[in-house]
Formats: sequence, structure tokens, C-alpha cells
Amino acid sequence: MNGSDPVLRSRLLTLLLVLAVLLSGGVALPLTGASPAKLFDAEGLKNAGDILSGLARPDFSAEFLARVLELSLESLLIGVLGTVMATALGTLLALAAIRVPDLDDPPQRLPVWWRGLGALMRQLARLLLNFFRSVPEIVWAYLFVQLLGLGPGAAVLAIMLTVGGNIGKLYAELAEALEPAAIRALRATGASRGAVLLHAVLPQVRRAWTGYALFCLECNIRIGSILGVVGAGGLGSEIALSLRYFQYDKLATTLLAVLVFVVALEALGARLRRWPLQRTLALAGLGTAAALWRLEIAWADLWSGSSVALLSFEHLAPDAAFMRTVALQTGETVLMAWAATLASALGAAVLAPLAAAHLSTGSFLPDPPRPAWPRRLALWAGRQSARAVLQLTRVMPELTLALVFVVWVGGGPLAGILAIAVHNLGVMGRLFADVLDEAEPGPPAVLQAQGAGRLAVFVAGVWPQVRARLAAFALYRFEVNVRATTMVGFVGAGGIGDALHTAISLFHVRDLTLLLIVLLSLVALVDLIGDRLRARLLATPGRGPRCAPSVLSPSSSGAFPA
Repeated sequence: MNGSDPVLRSRLLTLLLVLAVLLSGGVALPLTGASPAKLFDAEGLKNAGDILSGLARPDFSAEFLARVLELSLESLLIGVLGTVMATALGTLLALAAIRVPDLDDPPQRLPVWWRGLGALMRQLARLLLNFFRSVPEIVWAYLFVQLLGLGPGAAVLAIMLTVGGNIGKLYAELAEALEPAAIRALRATGASRGAVLLHAVLPQVRRAWTGYALFCLECNIRIGSILGVVGAGGLGSEIALSLRYFQYDKLATTLLAVLVFVVALEALGARLRRWPLQRTLALAGLGTAAALWRLEIAWADLWSGSSVALLSFEHLAPDAAFMRTVALQTGETVLMAWAATLASALGAAVLAPLAAAHLSTGSFLPDPPRPAWPRRLALWAGRQSARAVLQLTRVMPELTLALVFVVWVGGGPLAGILAIAVHNLGVMGRLFADVLDEAEPGPPAVLQAQGAGRLAVFVAGVWPQVRARLAAFALYRFEVNVRATTMVGFVGAGGIGDALHTAISLFHVRDLTLLLIVLLSLVALVDLIGDRLRARLLATPGRGPRCAPSVLSPSSSGAFPA
């Protein structure tokens, strides 16, 4: 057996694994009952034509533009207030959940009962964080609409809980990943847990915590603009009305507002991250005050006791028929997320190299030969076009896309798969392009200097560096898409979200409780398996720089980036 056999065997196994994954996507699609032919049947094409003709002539009347501007301001304030409340909740739970390293022989050992109480509080905080982040924002929003009525209050509270769980989990992970030497040195002086957190942990994580909170602000303002589809205020309420009454000209204007809104927020967020912390906190305080003054939220209704109970743990014994239905919907949710993830990963694999700097210019050399101007123009045009497609698909939320596809192909899994795949194409394309740009230029530059073609340079010089990270990001997006599939089900796009929507609407308390238990179990299982697989992928040689597991864990509605 010669020395090349292990390399050949590794490449063969990789090829077989890729083929198996692609085959699984081909099997998952028909199992959901989704038929892509609906995109091209007579009724579907007519619906698509109606949508496109309406989108081609936006309503720019002064009256409607004023309404869109007012709803945009409402979405902005929902996102700001939701982020501030989510950050406060996440920080408090993170401080309770953080495991502070201790010494083997501390100078002042606490009583056993006190240490046991501390461990119990940490586990309770972690349980709450996982519970909050596992339930999609739209589920919380729909629940709070039943309690508070229509309006922005439901969106604010939904963002607070789901994003608060995300923030708290990541904050705790960042704190626990610190070098423990400084913490143990302070412990050796007899410092309490609170003193260690204040003087040894917070100074080291303050910038990272602030940066992630600003990232969440961008995401939450976008989320606040779509939760209105279930009556929670913001631009989403106008999107839902436009689709319900087939007013596609108004839909076009609202979607343009969402697009401009999100792009402007990304630019503003990048600027805010460079500001001093004090200025950022002052701006957050002003935004919170404006939101509390401008948004009409009936806070007292949360405690009035007049609301209907939406959860109950009595008489939970399910009947067999109901559980069979839930099992089928759960399986449909997973298959939809898997099919959408694979479809978007294939699209991103095509667009990301065009959008990446090195690959789009065609050279890794420090002083490459300058091609003729037609080739330079073609490379520039290809890069800008790829980036424009990725940006456009990334900023359009899954829920908005699901509403459009439901009109196009009808309700069911196909609309959900298409919505998630289109949005995820932009997210994964951006992630893939960033990974390709971070590849070490040395190996591909050597191959290029020896006269290797572009394909050979990518296969032998770039691919071995990035394959583990690309697979890890794709796997993380699958986890996110499981939650997204639940969300699009609320507008009739298949999955377990449809059953949750029905249970909440009809006040079937037992069914809702069981469905939430199933959803939490599903999310926890998918996260657990995903964490294990990503850890193995990222432990392989050639994974490249800057790819810690914590970077892959934050968002329910979006990702890094969303």
C-alpha cells in the first residue's frame, strides 16, 4: 500500500459523504409532499404574474408613504425597546448561569448547602435561557397578542424573551471561555463570586457583550418589522394586509421600505460599533425613552388576571391520533428545514466564490498580472451582481417571503421551503464568502505561480482549508432553519407552526402545551447533535482561522450575520 492511499481514501469518503447528503435532500423534498411543479402550473404562474406586475408599480402616493414612514418608526422603536429589555434579561440570567472557576483549596470554602444552592440557581438560569431561545419570536408574539391585544407590546415582549435567551446563552459562553488565571488569582484573595464577576469577568467581556447587543439591535429591528403579520404592529401589519387584499402595489412599497430599512441599519450598526460605550448607552437610553413614550403598550394587562390561561399542565395525557399528527408535523418540519438548507447551500456554493475578493479577481498573488479591461470589467460585474443577489435575499425575512410564496404556490411545505431557502441563500452566501476570503493565500498563491488553473487552485489550495468551516456553518444554518420552519408555519407554510397557530387561535390549551413541549424537545435535540457534529468538524486539520464554536451559536431568527 503506497503513501497516497490514505489521502485517496479520505477524498473518496468525502465524495461519498457529499453524494449521500445531496441524495438525502432529494429524498426529503418528496417526503414533505412539496411539488416544485406548482411553481410553473397555470394557476401558480398567474399568481406570480399578478405579484410581479404589482411589485413593478409601487404605490408612492403621499398618504401611503406617510403610513409606511409611521410604521417604519414603530418597527424601529419596537426593535430598540425589545433589544434593551432582551439585553437586560439576558445579562441577568447570564450572570446567574456563569460557572466561575474556583481553586482546589480556596481560602474560604462555602458551606455545602450554599454551594448546592448556587449550582441549582445556575442550572435554573440555564434552563430558562434554553427555554426562552427555543421558542421562536412569532410564537411568543402570538401568545402575547392574546394577552395584550393587537399592537407593538406583543412584539416587544416576544423579542425580549427569545433574543434575551440568545444573548444570555452567548454571554455566558463568552465569559466561561476566558483565561481562568486572572479569575483564580482574585479567588485566591478570598473574593466572592460577585466580586470576581465584577472585577475579573466583566472587564474582559464588556466589548464583546456590547458588540453582540448591537448586532442583535439590527436583527431585532428587522424582526419588529415582520411580527405585525400576527397583529404585533410595525411594517409586518401592512405586509399582511397588502397580501390579504391583493394590493401588490402597496406590498411593493412596504417591501422596499423593509429593504432600505435593513440596509441603512447595517450601515448604522457598523458605525455604532466604533463608538465609545458611554455614547452607545446614552443613545440606547434615549431610544428606550422614546419607545416607552411613543408605543402604546398595555403593560397592566399582563398582571390584570383577566386574560385567558394559555398554558396548562393538567390532563396532558394525549390521545394516539393527536400524537401521530404531531409526529408527522415534527418530521415535516425537520425535512423542510433540511431540504431548504441543502438548496440554499448549493446556491451559496455557486455565488460565494463570485462574491469573494480573491476568487472574483482571479488571483492570490501579491502582484498579479493585470488582465485586459474586458476581463476586469466582467470580474467586477460578476462580483457586484453576486453580492447584490446575496444582499437582497438576506434582508428579506423568511416570514415575508413565506407570505409571498403562499400566494404563489398555495399553502403547504413548498411555500415554506422556498421562503427559507431564498432567505438562507443570502445568509449562507455571505458566510461562505467570508470564509473563502479568510483562507490563507500562501498555498493557492504557490499553485498559481506554478501555472495552475483557477479550478485547480481552488480544489487543491483553497478547498482543504475551508471545507470544515463551510460544513459547520451549513450545519448551524440547519439548526436555525428548524426554528424558521416553525415560524413560517404560522402563515400556512407547513410544519409544526401551523398546528401551534391553530392551537393558540382556538385556545386549545392542552394541545398548545404539548406542542410547545415537542418543539422545545426538538430544538434541544437538534442543538445537541449540531454542537457535537460542529465540534468534530472544527477539530479537523485545515479548518482555518477565527472559527470558534461560540460564533456559531447566537441567533434564532437570523445568524451571524442574519
